[in-house]
Amino acid sequence: MITYQTLKKFPKAELHCHLDGSIRPETLQAIAQEQHMSISDIEDIRQQMQAPKDCRNLAEYLQCFDFVLPYLQTKKALEMAAFDVMEQAAEDGVRYIEIRFAPSLSMAKGLTVIETIEAVAKGIAQAEKQYPIDGNILIIGMRQEEARAIAQVFQESLDCSEEKVVGFDLAGPEEDVYLEELGDNLRIYIEEKTIPFTLHAGECGCVANIYQAIAFGATRIGHGIALKNNQQAQMDCASHSVCIEGCPTSNIQTKAVADYQDYPIKDWLRNGLKVCLNTDNRTVSDTTLTNEYWQISQAHQLSWQDIQKMNQDAIQYSYASEQLKQQIMHEMATAQFADNV
Repeated sequence: MITYQTLKKFPKAELHCHLDGSIRPETLQAIAQEQHMSISDIEDIRQQMQAPKDCRNLAEYLQCFDFVLPYLQTKKALEMAAFDVMEQAAEDGVRYIEIRFAPSLSMAKGLTVIETIEAVAKGIAQAEKQYPIDGNILIIGMRQEEARAIAQVFQESLDCSEEKVVGFDLAGPEEDVYLEELGDNLRIYIEEKTIPFTLHAGECGCVANIYQAIAFGATRIGHGIALKNNQQAQMDCASHSVCIEGCPTSNIQTKAVADYQDYPIKDWLRNGLKVCLNTDNRTVSDTTLTNEYWQISQAHQLSWQDIQKMNQDAIQYSYASEQLKQQIMHEMATAQFADNV
């Protein structure tokens, strides 16, 4: 029997979690106080950081980040934020997590790309020493920025040689034909560099963007909700062996789907897609990974085998080392599901 507690205990893997959207309000308040910056009381902070229940679309959802980013402009702030997200994930029963963030959004006060990465890596490493969790970093390039600037962030991320940097991502406003202008500047990182891409694509309903992302070389697709009701596109994705990083609560809030029952998990699994569930933004969406699996399992009568497979697919498609993958795969395979075990 699937219960919330058994889901929480299961050693889960999360591949799609944004740093700036997942900091606890209490931690952001502490970050502000550490920098002697003014900030409102905790309930107002919470309201500013969480998307409204009647959020109209993705653009309104993304406004929550504007409140947070001014506080993430120092090494200490980024370190505290990364530790906090790792701590939350560990308490949520997450065994492995990839935290993604955009260095360019934390450079307003003079930090370099390398300094932002080192700070996030330090926070992750501190949490690894205290909790049974492993974490890595995905570097985001923001699509609204110039292609050369994105390429520079990626290059400096590679020059940093931080072992926790395991992949690149593109995020931000998604328009149709959203990769063509970036392609020439960024393709080199696929053709000549040994670092994989996961791309936000199909978050706003354009399935063509998912095809573009796959052609560009993405091994994983963030959200991919545009695949809903498109059987051919689902089968095409399955044939290319990409993994969909599903984010149900976030997609409900941005009106990409109506509710958990409307989320296309059954179609995806039936058509052979590799898929895992994720929080996207723990604080903005007021969710946990346990909650994501709980809501979807209840709405679609998923089995323990479905949940186990999605998490195994997550760790298989993660950018962790092969040694760590095998270790966590074993933990997932031998996990006990019953409450009384």
